[in-house]
Amino acid sequence: MAQDNLSFLEKKQQLTRASLIGIPLDLGKDNIGTDAGPKKLRELGIVKSLTSAGVDVLDRGDVPAATRAATDIGDVRLKYLEAILETLRPAAALIEKEIRQGQIPIAIGGDHSIAVGTISGASAACDGDLGIIWIDAHGDINTHETSLSGNIHGMPLAAVLGLGHPDLVNLHQPGQKIKSANVVYVGLKDLDQAEIDFIRQGNISAFTVMDIVRAGLEPVCQAIVALQKRVKKIWVSLDVDSIDALYAPSTPMLNKGGLTYREISALTQYIGKVCSLIGFEIVEFAPDRDKNNLTGQLIIELAARLLGTEHTWYTDYMDEEAKKQIRRGTNLVDAVHKS
Repeated sequence: MAQDNLSFLEKKQQLTRASLIGIPLDLGKDNIGTDAGPKKLRELGIVKSLTSAGVDVLDRGDVPAATRAATDIGDVRLKYLEAILETLRPAAALIEKEIRQGQIPIAIGGDHSIAVGTISGASAACDGDLGIIWIDAHGDINTHETSLSGNIHGMPLAAVLGLGHPDLVNLHQPGQKIKSANVVYVGLKDLDQAEIDFIRQGNISAFTVMDIVRAGLEPVCQAIVALQKRVKKIWVSLDVDSIDALYAPSTPMLNKGGLTYREISALTQYIGKVCSLIGFEIVEFAPDRDKNNLTGQLIIELAARLLGTEHTWYTDYMDEEAKKQIRRGTNLVDAVHKS
C-alpha cells in the first residue's frame, strides 16, 4: 500500500501527554540571553497553542539555574563547569522521571549545554536504547581538550558519547549514554576541524546544508527511518541556529544560509509522524534578539510538529472559524426556541 502522505497534514487524533520543562541556563557560552527563552515562550502561549493542537501539556516550571553574576568562571577550558553541573543534575533526574511517568518532555533552553542533562536523563529512562537526531549548524562535539573557546555549549554531544571531562561524561549515570552509530546530524554548516575528525572517527551519520541543497531531505528521511529501526526511542535536539537567520533571527549565532522554513518545518513534521519520540529540546533562543516574535512563534510551530500534530496560523484561523460556526449554530437554536 502506498504511503498516505496526507496523514502528515493531520492533527494528531490520539492525545499526547507532554511536560514543558524550562532550563534557563545561559552559562554554556558568553552572555547571550538564552536564559529568557522559557519565560518568553510561555508568554507567547506555548501551552495554550499545544493544547489547542491536541497535546495534554503539564507545565513543570523551570529547573533552577545559576546566574553569571553569582558564579565563578573556573577553568577557562570548561567555563562555569560547576554551576552548569548544578543545573544539569536535577534536569537529568526530572527528564528521566517524566519519561517513566509516560510523559514526553519538551525541554526549553537555555543554551545547548542543557543537552548533557536532558539526554542523560532520557538515556537512563530507556536503558540506553536511544537514538539522537541532532539538528544544528554546529557539531557540539568538542571536548575541553579540543575547544578553542572553553564554552560547554559546544561539548554536549561529545559528553553523551563518552568523550571529554569525566564530570560531564558521568553525569546522572556513569559513562557513555549514546552510541555514535545512533546519532544523525542534520543541518551542519560550521564545524571545527577537531569536530570533523571526531565525526569521521565515530562514523557518525551527518547531513550538511550542502547535502540538503544537493539532494533534498530524502536521504535524511531514509537515515531517520534506519535509526528508528535500530533503537527503541528517539530524542531530538534542535538548535535554533540550524535555521536560516531570515526565519530565526533570535539566536546568538546567526546562520545565513541555514535550513529554510520549508526544510525545518518538513523535517520536524516527518520526525513527529515517523519516529517513536521520547522527548526533545529546543535551545539557543535569545528572545531579546527576536524580530516581531518571529523565532518564538516558529519554535511553537516546530514543537507541535515534533509532537506529531499541527499548530500554524492556518490551524488558528480554522479553529476560530469552527468556533464561529458553533456560535452561529447556538444562536440559530436559540432563535428557533424563541419562535
